[in-house]
Amino acid sequence: MTTNSVKMAKFSPVWLNEHKALVDYTDVANAPSKDFYHVFVTPTQFIFRVWKIVPPTRADSHVPPYEFKNTYEEFKHDDRCQSEIVRLAGEPTLNYLLGIEEGRLDYICRIPREAQIRIILNLDLEDIQRLGRTCKMFRELCHSCELWERIYRRYSETPITPELEMLAAEKGWRRLFFTNKLQLQMQLRRLKKHEGGHAFVTEMETA
Repeated sequence: MTTNSVKMAKFSPVWLNEHKALVDYTDVANAPSKDFYHVFVTPTQFIFRVWKIVPPTRADSHVPPYEFKNTYEEFKHDDRCQSEIVRLAGEPTLNYLLGIEEGRLDYICRIPREAQIRIILNLDLEDIQRLGRTCKMFRELCHSCELWERIYRRYSETPITPELEMLAAEKGWRRLFFTNKLQLQMQLRRLKKHEGGHAFVTEMETA
């Protein structure tokens, strides 16, 4: 069995997206470049595409989009491709791709969202904060209402009332979790007063 065949065996189809890719995203290059790039990695190939974005007065303004297409073994030795990845996407991206070439995959980013949330619920609050700084996906997940509603319901002593749920819909569960009890009670009283006044006005209008 070849080296590539061994690596393909490690990457079950369950880890692939709808385009049969392990990695598939487009982004803007690191400043000062304004180029666009596309990283596309399948179980057999590394493809790195580049679209140059430069003023029309520059001599290279008419350079068409170009791409590097390599097998796993070729990618490991393609210094020009790796140099372009570092220039446009940064060294951490290159290290991440080289890890995939060696058979290391970021499995936790690929499991279902519900499973990710259940794992995060077992972390300390400090660790959730650290996890949210690792990448865009975990930043979104670690700040999501679906996660913080569960944390709130698990750890908060404040009863979950309809008024509290309305306040959470407006402010977010994470913000409520870090709001002290006195401030929370004041906000709930303000909401009840507002809702009471709104109900009175509605009642008068329909009378």
